[in-house]
Amino acid sequence: LQGNPANRLFKRYLLPCLHVAAGLLHDVSAGGAHGYHATKRSAVMAGRRPYRPVIDGVPRCPWANPDIFRKSQSFLAKKGDLVQCTYPKSGSYWLQYITQLILRHGEPIDTFSDFSRNYREVEYADCADWTSPLPLRLFFTHQPLLLETMNQEAKYIYMARNPWDVCVSQYRMTTELSISQFQEGTFEEFFDPFVEGDLGYGDYFQHVASGYALMDQPNVFFLTYEELEKDTRGVVLRLAHFIGECYGLALEGDEKRLQNILEWSKPDHMKKLIVFELGESQSSEWNVVFTRKKVTSNVGVNGDHSKYALVKEARIGSWKNHFTPELLTRLEKKIRELGEAPFMDLWKDIRA
Repeated sequence: LQGNPANRLFKRYLLPCLHVAAGLLHDVSAGGAHGYHATKRSAVMAGRRPYRPVIDGVPRCPWANPDIFRKSQSFLAKKGDLVQCTYPKSGSYWLQYITQLILRHGEPIDTFSDFSRNYREVEYADCADWTSPLPLRLFFTHQPLLLETMNQEAKYIYMARNPWDVCVSQYRMTTELSISQFQEGTFEEFFDPFVEGDLGYGDYFQHVASGYALMDQPNVFFLTYEELEKDTRGVVLRLAHFIGECYGLALEGDEKRLQNILEWSKPDHMKKLIVFELGESQSSEWNVVFTRKKVTSNVGVNGDHSKYALVKEARIGSWKNHFTPELLTRLEKKIRELGEAPFMDLWKDIRA
């Protein structure tokens, strides 16, 4: 990995953060799943922060079950599997929904239960010996995409989204769901843990750098959220060919089928279908998480606070309503500190 941008970012940015984190976590027992909370003694940890449990000394997603999460660290896709990788709030479910529509030859997905049984989320469900109802097994993960954990006989999709919109979208989710214990938190308070990689999902910049570094691998399909939003038709066709030539050729030869996929994958349709039942999910894996954590949404769906719509507006640029000039300057400073980070050129029009 010599010369790999992800490797350079690790040395320049993530490694110093890990040294800081080690000092902050000295009193957390290894293997525990305790809350990771702010302390006034550290400028890094000042102010309110979203809850994230510590698993084996590392802050993780609040949804994580320690036993299942540990198993996920040794996950290796099998021949023919398709693995989707995104940093949280980068269009994970939008991309997953389109992928399923392609595999179903444009046939609609009627319920969230039908949608959720077609894939496994690596960190949150036991994936051992899982059999898919689709022609191939679909997985998705929020863990970074790394060459050493990839199977060359599997295929991988990595989608990146600009850090400004990711930050805002993740803030909205974090303040909406009770599990993060941050429903009264401000965007200014949320900004610090986001740029420090202290939300339980690792560092955003390191995550995107790892996917970008592998974009030329023959079994990797790399795209951006912005590209999908601006040219949905073109991306769907390219993705279909990547999954399998038969899927790409089928869509090229059937305009009605292609139009169905484009119509059903619009946000207005998806936000009605891709809805978590927080009280009692139809998915057994998620039901355990929701009932154990007693999760609620302060926004809800049609007045029902036991529901959470995973898909929102799928819009580029909502960050403009949240970032102050000071926060924009601080994020730009953070980007400059990364040094050589060519993946940021993906959004040079936003930075201009």
